[in-house]
Amino acid sequence: MLLPILAIVAYSLTLLWVAPTLVNLENTTLENKKPNISLVFGFGLLAVILHSATLYNELLLISGQNFTVTNVISLMSFIMSACVTFALPKWKTAWFPLIIVYAFAICSVAVAGFVQGSFIRNLEENTGLLFHLGIALFSYALFFLALIYAIQLKWLDHKLKSKKMFFCAILPPLMSVERHFFTLTVAAQVMLTLTLISGMVYLHNFFAPEHIHKAIFSSLAWVVYSIQILGQWKLHWRGKRVLIYSISGIMLLTIGYFGSRFIH
Repeated sequence: MLLPILAIVAYSLTLLWVAPTLVNLENTTLENKKPNISLVFGFGLLAVILHSATLYNELLLISGQNFTVTNVISLMSFIMSACVTFALPKWKTAWFPLIIVYAFAICSVAVAGFVQGSFIRNLEENTGLLFHLGIALFSYALFFLALIYAIQLKWLDHKLKSKKMFFCAILPPLMSVERHFFTLTVAAQVMLTLTLISGMVYLHNFFAPEHIHKAIFSSLAWVVYSIQILGQWKLHWRGKRVLIYSISGIMLLTIGYFGSRFIH
């Protein structure tokens, strides 16, 4: 029980250091600049390490791997937290996603750490399936991060069009947010493509009736994200249209990845 508590405390300390600046953006001046990156990165890295230790204890058991819904969600929040933490020193656009991702991580660690369950699988001798599951989780985590960037992009675009934009040391440039959003979406789409291919190669029952919904919804999500990427690349889509495609894609993936776990 100690590790989940320590991870929650570390995430909370990072949020307490960052949140006041983000909440009070319009009053942020040159004298009140963005939070100390080194300090935030240090607390964030500590939280990610503690989160990984918590996952190690909860996910890896002597009898196999415990893939409960809460553990899988905690694993995905860990991937997102790690991505945002390591991007922070380089990406000015990571401040807004950080506060959402860390808040989600706190909730996922709390639920996984204090709600017991069992859904044991043995993947040691099936490296193909392990690769398939790993790349699928990483793809979903990156798409979720891309959705947060889409929300940030829509908010900045709205501010510019309404002429209510204000100067702030922590506020990222619109073009940087758009570029990073596109990068995340393309990287996640590549991983989703590998997920679908590896599923067909390594899962012999990939198209079986009990798993067909995963193939269908994941494929539909792939189509939605492909249209979105082409729209951004060729037609310079932004704003509400991009946000709608991002929400639609993540909803389809969520149904595909988790739908059967809640139905059965």
